[in-house]
Amino acid sequence: MTKPTILFALVVCFACGVALAGETITAQEVEGYFYAAGEMKRSKGQFEITYYIEKDTVTRTRVYDLNKKKVIPDDTVYRIQRQLESDPTKGMSISGKTTIRAIGQPGTNAVEILMIGETFIQSVKSTSDYFVISRLKRTK
Repeated sequence: MTKPTILFALVVCFACGVALAGETITAQEVEGYFYAAGEMKRSKGQFEITYYIEKDTVTRTRVYDLNKKKVIPDDTVYRIQRQLESDPTKGMSISGKTTIRAIGQPGTNAVEILMIGETFIQSVKSTSDYFVISRLKRTK
């Protein structure tokens, strides 16, 4: 391999760091919305959530309930949607902002979509009975 080829490979590796090396992200919920039986209820942030991103997956490794002061066990795995043009491995999107979007199944009757940006995380979870929208501020 020539020096330019090695240099190019290193640049690509650093540019795609999230895809190649694991990254831990912690975020605190700022607000949430719960919709069921025709009613939408807003709530203040209640959870601190930790995710681990590696290759094409995001794993929720910890959910801490700030009100109850206890950890809720969780190991939901999400598949990153790398085909979307806003994915960091694609370079810049038309809007100039890169985001990771991933889809997971946090229960036997639920689907959740995550959108992980530079300073925030948004999630939408849907079951057959209700859906939840959350916005979190990244703290780490």
